[in-house]
Amino acid sequence: MRKTVKAMLIAGCICCTPMSALTTAQTVCAYDQLIASVTKVSIAKDVLAIGESVKLELTWSSGKQTEVTFSSSDESVATVDKDGVVTGIADGKATITVSYLEGKGVKTIDISVSHEAVKSEVYNTSEVSLGDKFRKYDTLHYDGKSKGSCANVVNTKGNYDLVYVNIDDYVLPFDAELVGIDGLVIYLAPDIEGITYLDGRKLNAGDVIDRNTHLLCYDYKIKSADKSSRMIFPVFLPEYYGEYIGDGEIKVKSIDHDAKVIELESVEVKADTVDGDVNSDGEFAVSDAVLLQRWLLGVPDTKLNDWRSADLCSDGKLDVFDLCFMKKKLLSGQE
Repeated sequence: MRKTVKAMLIAGCICCTPMSALTTAQTVCAYDQLIASVTKVSIAKDVLAIGESVKLELTWSSGKQTEVTFSSSDESVATVDKDGVVTGIADGKATITVSYLEGKGVKTIDISVSHEAVKSEVYNTSEVSLGDKFRKYDTLHYDGKSKGSCANVVNTKGNYDLVYVNIDDYVLPFDAELVGIDGLVIYLAPDIEGITYLDGRKLNAGDVIDRNTHLLCYDYKIKSADKSSRMIFPVFLPEYYGEYIGDGEIKVKSIDHDAKVIELESVEVKADTVDGDVNSDGEFAVSDAVLLQRWLLGVPDTKLNDWRSADLCSDGKLDVFDLCFMKKKLLSGQE
């Protein structure tokens, strides 16, 4: 009897499948049975040039993707191959139809072709150089040879959008210029509203820089007048002025085109002052002379709002001679 009971227990263990395993299996089966549908068909360019080829982009819902077929309503205007690559043939419009689920699912997109459209170019990142300018819809392709595995793209928020070109080709949504190369990273300055650029290579000593300006340095380096180190910033963002240079007016102290170094300094901007106006009320009067005299006599709680305006001797200190000059100025009626 013991052997029989033991055998029944073993059989029970073999036959019992954990509920978690059943749930997982059911989920996998359910996903396999869920068929995806095409929710959107898009193309990177609004108008194709004649002879230009651009691949359609399909957006799928969750589930198992099925085979798709493509067709054009007018192949004399635009053709499409089995991979969804559309080619412009002649001026006009054509509708590209995307079919799936053996024709049960259909999505369409209208394509325009014009001889006036400029054909987009594909650039290998290893072949691009500083100052290269790209048009909207041009493509950057990382060929794995050197630079350009990713791109820092200046945005209107005052920083960068990071694009991984080594994962997907980057189709530019705007005109842009290549303004910096730092190892594998390239820097792009897009031509869009909300961003003001300044070419650092054209600066001169004494120039004042608007703190809202994106300073394009290209292969030049930035140096703070208060620091010895040189900083590599292909694009000197607006936030960098306060962080690395100072809070005053930003000026070019010097620029060395041979060494390619731009030295910036922060200059304190002093408000216009009136000579002798120690109480800072905007004018020079007897009350200022009285206040200075009380201060020189050491009368308690006497304070000068702007002692530098009373330094009429320009010797960096206040004494009775400044008071004499102040009284003489009052008597002569000069302000």
